[in-house]
Amino acid sequence: MATPGIGMPAMVDTAKSDGVTDQGNNKRAWTISPRIGLSLTSTDHANVGGSAQGESDLITEISPGIRINAQTVRLRGYLDYALRGQFYSKNNGSRHQNSLNTFATLEAIDDWFFIDASGNISQQSISAFGPQSPSDTSINSNSAETATYRISPYIRGTIGGLADYTVRYSASATRANNSAVSNLDTSQWIAQLRGGTPFHNLRWSLDANRQTADYANGRKTDADLTRLLLTYLITPQFSISASAGWERNDYASLDKESKNTHGYGFDWNPTSRTQISAFKERRFFGDGHRLSISHRFPNSSIRYTDTRDISILPNQFATAGMGSLYDLYYDYFESLIPDPAARSAFVNALLASAGIDPNRQVVSGFLSSQASKQRQQQLAFVLFGARNSLTLQFSRNENSRIAAALASTADDFSQSSTIRQTGASLTFSHRLSPLSSLNVTAGRQKSKGSNTGANDLETTMTHYQVSLATKLGTKTNGSLSARRAKYDSDINPYTENALTATLLYTY
Repeated sequence: MATPGIGMPAMVDTAKSDGVTDQGNNKRAWTISPRIGLSLTSTDHANVGGSAQGESDLITEISPGIRINAQTVRLRGYLDYALRGQFYSKNNGSRHQNSLNTFATLEAIDDWFFIDASGNISQQSISAFGPQSPSDTSINSNSAETATYRISPYIRGTIGGLADYTVRYSASATRANNSAVSNLDTSQWIAQLRGGTPFHNLRWSLDANRQTADYANGRKTDADLTRLLLTYLITPQFSISASAGWERNDYASLDKESKNTHGYGFDWNPTSRTQISAFKERRFFGDGHRLSISHRFPNSSIRYTDTRDISILPNQFATAGMGSLYDLYYDYFESLIPDPAARSAFVNALLASAGIDPNRQVVSGFLSSQASKQRQQQLAFVLFGARNSLTLQFSRNENSRIAAALASTADDFSQSSTIRQTGASLTFSHRLSPLSSLNVTAGRQKSKGSNTGANDLETTMTHYQVSLATKLGTKTNGSLSARRAKYDSDINPYTENALTATLLYTY
């Protein structure tokens, strides 16, 4: 929320504190940017899980934080952490929240052994049918601080110039500060061989995947998948592919079951700015698929994705592309900033300059205690201008309980075997001056499930926000925002109006 609205930015160093210069390179290898924020929120409904009438409150938040960027020869990554202390005049006294977003890649041995590490801490909805929070300062029993950490060492190389290989191990842990949410530990081995054939346009790859997911409040599941994929290049821009494989898992039964798999698809890149990819595969749960269509115009970008697969992790951490603004801008700048770590740092700084939350989701999802069949559809459009930017997103998620995933766990699947969530979001940013920007956001989300009782489960969340962000000094930024939220549900519906003033000082 520092500088002007988004518009097409210049490629500049966003670091604001002392750093260490990488030898032989003029840019800083390390940049460290401490900061501290102060905000005051006046709301007429602080406890969104309480009565429909609510209670007004004045909320003070103090949030010291730090951002570290690393761009060395062997280590590339970033860490952004904030500790948010919240103090309520009337409700609940005080509390604190953690916020973390980090990713790093270490090249331990030149061009052979690498280690990826990532972490995320944020507030997540426990149930799709419980009250949704318009802000992390709202008191909401349906929200849990959820942390996911992942480490993934891997090796890659070439065997005799005939095939490329990759072997990766990945371990992740998801923890929530609410006993109603199941903690989850996952481990996964992935091995891949890729090579050519005497036929110049025909290539092959062999993939093997073994995954274990251990839910604290649910079942431990194991899954194995092996797949041979053949790809034939018809033209430099168009290729077709076919697969045959085998999988074994215990998702749908207490004992492991095996099934053969097969699929087909194509990739088409008619221009350097247009990509179309589709693949359909027969799996144990039916037909799985993935479809991706994207195109970059000179000042805009459009993308549509549609996938159907098994989801192990909570919705918010399963894959990228769940609707966060960060994902959209990260993809948009791929051609301008090829390095993933540098691009990530740039996108985070870009969104922060306009006062836009990079992690905002179109569909907030929910925390489950079992694997599920999941279909995700998303349409996104981003428009850049000299003074204006516009982001429009539509999203639809459908999660279904797997037949024998055993509904004894106390999550949303104990109420409904299928949960559908649809959402739309509009974000508009206008640069008023070189120092100030006006931002408008509007969003709507609907969650629906078939209840085991007489009535269907259905909730709707609608929110609007207008904010003015300005640069008050060399290191000081301020913003003023007004929001309105309306939550419709048979249980605990509410409306909220709030005004928030924020100051941010970066050292």
